[in-house]
Amino acid sequence: MSHAAPSTTPETSDTTVPLWRHTHAPAWFFFGGLALWLFLLLVPHVLLGNPAVIPAWILLGSGLAASTLLLIMARRLQSGDGVTTATLLWAVLVGGFIAITLGSTFDSLIGVAATDAGENPHDIGLFFAGVAEELAKIIAVVIVAWRLPVKTARGGLFVGGAVGIGFAVLENLWYIGQGWANGVEASQKLAAGSPPLETILSHPAFQAAGAAFARTIFDPVGHPLWTALFAAALFAAARNGRFRITVGVLLTYLLVAVMHGLWDGNTVLWGLLFPSLPVLKALVVPAMVVLVVAFALIWRARVRRINRDAGVVSLHVPRRERKQA
Repeated sequence: MSHAAPSTTPETSDTTVPLWRHTHAPAWFFFGGLALWLFLLLVPHVLLGNPAVIPAWILLGSGLAASTLLLIMARRLQSGDGVTTATLLWAVLVGGFIAITLGSTFDSLIGVAATDAGENPHDIGLFFAGVAEELAKIIAVVIVAWRLPVKTARGGLFVGGAVGIGFAVLENLWYIGQGWANGVEASQKLAAGSPPLETILSHPAFQAAGAAFARTIFDPVGHPLWTALFAAALFAAARNGRFRITVGVLLTYLLVAVMHGLWDGNTVLWGLLFPSLPVLKALVVPAMVVLVVAFALIWRARVRRINRDAGVVSLHVPRRERKQA
């Protein structure tokens, strides 16, 4: 009896895990990007005097947290969601630009209407930002997801979150760039021999970094969360692959518009409620913390219900219990 010679070719393991799916990939991605962001500022710009890296530095600062969130979303996709990683990228790029285009147009129209009515367009715009921008983002969701054959509530969470991420990154570019411009203006107004601390605080990089830091902290509970909730309701109402406008969809629109408006108009709200007590404006930050907690609880309850209806084990269950399930 003859025996075949053993193969010397190494076998390819079917259990090979892509780098982006490793357990700690999101943490490595975020902190690696943060290190690169600091390096771009301190070495090429500050030490070597190269201003050409500033656009890349602003872009990285505006998109780091949002990109990390997108990575986390891609890692949690399942075959039954009807959404692929390519769909998420398409929603971020195309949906984000559609949303920012429509959102800026709607915001401008609200500002014009407020001016014609003799109101402060800035204050009115903040309160009605949710009405305008959430409508713009859901239109973008419908455009990028129109041809999806399967529309589920979980799929809506992913597509809506991706469109919200694209919108947030483009909006962050303006805020961080404006911070840099404000720093340039403040630096030019400094008198000769100003105290070192004042010189540091007025540096353009310090102003822009502050804006990037604030946007990074609140990105996950802002546009991605609101649009994900809205899109989940829209996808859940779909029948035979077609979107429908139902009472539940309209109520969700009202909810996310109010959430968005409260977030943007928080500062103005305190001024209207307590016009003669400016000291109470110190409550702005605690109010934002309360809003973050409220948004997170609403999100958690909604996602758990969607996962339960879809038969998906909650990601909040410890890994050992998930494996046993």
